[in-house]
Amino acid sequence: MVGGQIVREVFGADPPIGPMYAFVGITGMAKMSSSRGGVPTPADALEIMEAPLLRWLYARRRPNQSFKVAFDQEIQRLYDEWDALARKVADGTATPVDAAAYRRATGTADGPLPVTPRPLPYRTLASIVDITTGHDEQTLRILRDLDPAHPVASLDEVRPRLDKAERWITTQVPADQRTQVRTEPDTALLDSLGGPEREALRLLLDGLAANWSLDGLTTLVYGVPKKLLGLPPDVKPTPELKVAQRQFFALLYRLIVTRDTGPRLPTLLLAVGADRICQLLGG
Repeated sequence: MVGGQIVREVFGADPPIGPMYAFVGITGMAKMSSSRGGVPTPADALEIMEAPLLRWLYARRRPNQSFKVAFDQEIQRLYDEWDALARKVADGTATPVDAAAYRRATGTADGPLPVTPRPLPYRTLASIVDITTGHDEQTLRILRDLDPAHPVASLDEVRPRLDKAERWITTQVPADQRTQVRTEPDTALLDSLGGPEREALRLLLDGLAANWSLDGLTTLVYGVPKKLLGLPPDVKPTPELKVAQRQFFALLYRLIVTRDTGPRLPTLLLAVGADRICQLLGG
């Protein structure tokens, strides 16, 4: 609008017709405005996300469509969508429109953009660096345990995505929301547990060694409430089962990180380690 006034009043001509574009916002913040300042820039976004993902947010929309760049927990969902699209492109099931947006996001006139050789889920990497506070040896130990049949041999396999996730944790997640693992068992809580809760913990502890992988622990933590209810492992979720699982998960979180929620339990268990989990759960 201002540009049009300048053309008319200063140059005495009609302004050219240009493409309409919408605002790019930031999740949880007011719309981005060049006159305001004090808001994240694309360079800030590239600190916490890989370039192809940021380009994809633009490439999949028309210029006149507004959207937001996620600096909060939403970034994890965006990465899930991006990884799902990459899989569809790889196996040929992506729609022509989605495939075109993917190509525009992953390449430039100079060639393809750098990618993470082994793109593990962003939310998993974020949970790990949250717990390890960026300790390389601990991080690599956990990554190796994610899939023992195909272990991560070097942190370089998961970079730069790992570095982006670590940067997001350290700069965008408030300190009071970071994961703090207990140093000692909550003996008062353990002593107050009833029979079913004690049995649930026993079943979990008994199954740790045989299920020490991300998939194995996922099956285990979801399977304990099923077993207590006398349900088969492959049963579809019922309202009763969902309640039982939520209660069991909340108990584990309280015993491990003092809160009712936290990182995904399988990732949390791997990160903390079997010995310490046994200690904190009274094993």
